[in-house]
Amino acid sequence: MTKRLTKSNWLQHGFTVLQSDGHVALKAGSLVKELGVSRGSFYWHFDSVDDFKSQLLNAWREDLTQSIITDLQSLPNGEEQLTELIHRVITHSQTLEAAIRGWAQVDPLAAAAVKEVDQLRIDYVSNTLVRAGVQEDIARGRATLVVWAHIGLALSPELAQSLPVAFAGDIAHLLHSQYVTTA
Repeated sequence: MTKRLTKSNWLQHGFTVLQSDGHVALKAGSLVKELGVSRGSFYWHFDSVDDFKSQLLNAWREDLTQSIITDLQSLPNGEEQLTELIHRVITHSQTLEAAIRGWAQVDPLAAAAVKEVDQLRIDYVSNTLVRAGVQEDIARGRATLVVWAHIGLALSPELAQSLPVAFAGDIAHLLHSQYVTTA
């Protein structure tokens, strides 16, 4: 009996391979061999390996960035949204994030996707802070710092072990703070 894989199955497998073996392993031959299916199954859903990679990056943006932002926006206020965002970053594996960022170092398509996702994240955090009353230029700087911290955590996962989850609320509170120093 032949396995019937959906596009979602293929993309999920792509994420798994990306995390374990990196972007160099995203090849039709090795993917179909690992899943025990024919190449026809792969090409039923994707025009080419490049199409597969493009759709993988789109799924990362939509499923693992945009849907999280949408989910967070359902929370009552900005501080709760940022607390939950920070909690998720601290408590969830960032191996996929690290793998995609590694891929982006050598592939313009992945680099463009990372740039777009970083901008989505900065815009979300910045807009959340502005709605909470933080000045726009300060909010943008703080949002950029949050995204940098996320990148740092993804690339140095041992940092998460030293950051107690209980600090998520404290960090969000600091981000919302109106305290500003002037030079």
